[in-house]
Amino acid sequence: MDSLYRFSFVDLPIRGQWVRLDQSLQDAFKNKSYPQPVSGFLGEMFAAVAMISDNLKFAGAVALQSQGNGALLRTLAECSNRRNLRGIAHVREDFVLPPDPNNLAAWLGDGRLALSLIPEDRENMQTYQGQVELRDASLAINLQTYFTRSEQLDTKLYFGADATTVTGLLLQRLPEAPDAPDEMLERAEDAWDTLVTLTDTIRGEELAELNPEEMLRRLYHEYTVTVHSAQSMQYKCTCNQSKSDRTLATLPVAEMYELLEELGEITVDCEFCGQRYAYGQAEVDRIATTGGYWDTSKKVH
Repeated sequence: MDSLYRFSFVDLPIRGQWVRLDQSLQDAFKNKSYPQPVSGFLGEMFAAVAMISDNLKFAGAVALQSQGNGALLRTLAECSNRRNLRGIAHVREDFVLPPDPNNLAAWLGDGRLALSLIPEDRENMQTYQGQVELRDASLAINLQTYFTRSEQLDTKLYFGADATTVTGLLLQRLPEAPDAPDEMLERAEDAWDTLVTLTDTIRGEELAELNPEEMLRRLYHEYTVTVHSAQSMQYKCTCNQSKSDRTLATLPVAEMYELLEELGEITVDCEFCGQRYAYGQAEVDRIATTGGYWDTSKKVH
């Protein structure tokens, strides 16, 4: 089972998340064929949004997306309701492997990375989007720099992967109370520095191999750590028949019937999960009388 654990340090304003994804990655990639570095980047993005979503104070989703003019055109990884993942990547058909295939910025070219917080209640809450500077080759360092500079939250991120899984670890220092005494601030600062130093010793292969209890015991045995109940994670696409109907309804009615006559059947494919929705004469007649909106994750054939 893909799982996320939250942990905290007793009497310290420091928290963490650990997540390991296996089946979610299999489901995300089963209909896709990505170059290995791209599937690796997307796997890390899934782990990142899973951990960040766990800290949301409202119902909604976290989305991490990139866009560029390099070999990697676009990526999207999203976690909704703290447990449902979906994502996709678009690579140039004529792509050439960058000289440093593990450099995210090299894959994106003149690109950008954005982190969005998307509330479920969009009538009363606005979507927030922050731009993540691409100052480093790794996704982890770019994201931790974003949190430290833009959100004023000291953050450390680590990823480890093997052939089938990706594991993520997030360590974050929370703000102190405004009236916290100097001794408490100094204690929290010293503890943070020590915990970061300890966490920096873990290697990627160890992170990918150890379970959370073993990892926490190995790294932080001198501290009292509280591990909270596991949250199960899964790959779950948001496509459905209704959304597919609305996608097809964006075509002019005459064009729908021309496609139906030419092909005998119209299909709408979800790019995320590969689900195919088929429309014959009766279904096209039904859609021709309804309205809809454009859903860019669907392709009409």
